[in-house]
Amino acid sequence: MPDVLPGTHLDPMFPDYAYTSKALVKVYKGRSGSKGSANLFLGEWTKILDKEISSSQRIHVRYRGGKGYIEFADLSRDRQLEIFFIDVSQGDSILIQTPNDRRILIDGGETEDAHDFIRNKYHLDKSENYIDFDAVVATHSDADHTKGLLSILSDSKIAVKRFFHNGLFRRTDKAQDPGHVKDNRIFGLIDRPGTADKANFTPLMKKLADAIDKAEKNLPVVIKKMKDNNRRVDIPENGFICKRFDAADGFLPPFDDPAKQLSIEILWPKAVKIDGKLSYPWYGDAGKTVNGNSIAFIIKLGSQKILLSGDLNEAAMDDMLRVYPSGIVKPSLLESRVYKAAHHGSQDFSVPFLQVVKPDAAVISSGDDRSDIHGHPRAVLLGTITRYSRCEKPAVFSTELAACFTRLSKKELTQFKLEKGQLYERHIQGIIHLRSDGNQLYLGSVHGLKSPKDPLANIMWKWDVWP
Repeated sequence: MPDVLPGTHLDPMFPDYAYTSKALVKVYKGRSGSKGSANLFLGEWTKILDKEISSSQRIHVRYRGGKGYIEFADLSRDRQLEIFFIDVSQGDSILIQTPNDRRILIDGGETEDAHDFIRNKYHLDKSENYIDFDAVVATHSDADHTKGLLSILSDSKIAVKRFFHNGLFRRTDKAQDPGHVKDNRIFGLIDRPGTADKANFTPLMKKLADAIDKAEKNLPVVIKKMKDNNRRVDIPENGFICKRFDAADGFLPPFDDPAKQLSIEILWPKAVKIDGKLSYPWYGDAGKTVNGNSIAFIIKLGSQKILLSGDLNEAAMDDMLRVYPSGIVKPSLLESRVYKAAHHGSQDFSVPFLQVVKPDAAVISSGDDRSDIHGHPRAVLLGTITRYSRCEKPAVFSTELAACFTRLSKKELTQFKLEKGQLYERHIQGIIHLRSDGNQLYLGSVHGLKSPKDPLANIMWKWDVWP
């Protein structure tokens, strides 16, 4: 197939693949005519079905959800940076897929939603399909960020090369949870949990440590199977890595070259050595200390910057401002186009922090399943988060608000033997999509009808796109 499509990248493994190159691309039902069958977001993959392609006619393609025709000018060989803010109800889970087909997972929520999303997206139900992650990161040890990682780390179809965490594992001994405190500092940071550590861990932390061990055992097995299926895959020189991550590490490998177009820099937490021992700030109690020392990243692609903030709180944000101040000549490293709101839209945030970040768009991951016990996102955060934006029309996306629910029919209700009341099912997940090539950046969520066979197929979706 002649490579006449715009773009510089032609993957020899997938020479017949191309990607949508505009914010929204219309898929037509025919080679001619105006009737459409789908709208595809920037960066969506398509498989070219034509044996020869020409700039003078639409291209016949297969996409996730169907087949159709796309204008030549709307396709490119170049992939986009893709970030999926996965709807995991109350919790965080962020999947990053880079333009060179590498993957990072940051947090896994508390449910199986993130795992289900990954298995569906990469068709892991098929016997020949496997997937690898360059890194899986637990920003901190709360259940709504880590519990969902257990099944992902243990999945025999997933190769995890590196597991990073902030070093604070919850313990059953409240006096030592999550470490010992002295002079408003928390000590006892852990790199790789050992047998002695596990003895003092809470049940969830023990399960997490066991899942890390399982990921290490899985890695060479899955890598071999991927190579047997002619998949390109590499492995860290020293094998599986599990370590505590903080600002001293600089960048997330292998995205640790700031001279390259894509880099992922670790901004927080920031450990300080006192009497030969590393420590973090103590924020008054165990919960606030674990949250306040969440791993925070800045993703840079070309001119675009995205700040991911875990469950940072006001005290931690103010500490970060002292480390990354904003100057007249040089802006703060925190300044970002897109900001993933800390702690699911909690009211525990710093206004000076938002004044420095200046986000043009924000993403909030939240969703209370029972009695709205957390109340996230809070009204004051929603009213403040883009107040200091540099654009005329800032945007706030929320996984909770983007999710759509539908009532079960009377026939379906009989399966539950429900005499009174009404049940609902989630009709569309509240996934927030981010796509960027380094120059342009778009955020989007969907509404409307989903494909009856594939919950990720967008043949009938309508898109809410920013900007």
